[in-house]
Amino acid sequence: MPRFRWLACAFSVAVSARATPPLVERDRGPEPRGVQPLIIATDRTPPPEPARRWSDLPRRGWHEGYSIGAGFGRAFVEGVDPGFWGRLELGAYEVQHRRRGFFRGVSVGVEGWRAGPADFGAGAPVLAQVGIQSDALFMVLGAGAQALFVDQVAGDTGVGFLAPEALADVGFDLEGVRFLLDARAGYRWQLGAPDRSSLRVGGVIQLTTD
Repeated sequence: MPRFRWLACAFSVAVSARATPPLVERDRGPEPRGVQPLIIATDRTPPPEPARRWSDLPRRGWHEGYSIGAGFGRAFVEGVDPGFWGRLELGAYEVQHRRRGFFRGVSVGVEGWRAGPADFGAGAPVLAQVGIQSDALFMVLGAGAQALFVDQVAGDTGVGFLAPEALADVGFDLEGVRFLLDARAGYRWQLGAPDRSSLRVGGVIQLTTD
């Protein structure tokens, strides 16, 4: 009897395995028309930028420029007759909003003066300048020094360093060229000759890159 049961169970398993069809993966074919693939929406908004420090903020409105100029006028040096002066000068500066606002800059140059066959001198002025510009109108004040100068007056030769000097300029800036009235006053302390004051007044023409 147990043997018969084992035979019946084996026969039932064999019949079931033969009757079950194999699994075959069918080709689904192309998607029907009108069916769109599923798209998952995502937020593409970039994250906010971190707060910027005051030191990282860019300067706005300031425009850099350079100038080259030449000047000529009358020289009044203490102890000698009135004479004439001439100067060549280079400058670097910044001005707000290109042609309006505050002005700041520095200039270096070489200049000479002469009041007669025996009275003359030469120097190298270095000055810082501040002022304002409003379209064509241009006004600046400056202060600095004669970095090095040599004077020959009445047979005495004097050499000086860092002699104080001040300037005042007013004129017109016509986009690329300036026409200025220039006045400079200084005190020429020196070795080998008496100290003396000086005043130079004249005109300056400058070519600019701004």
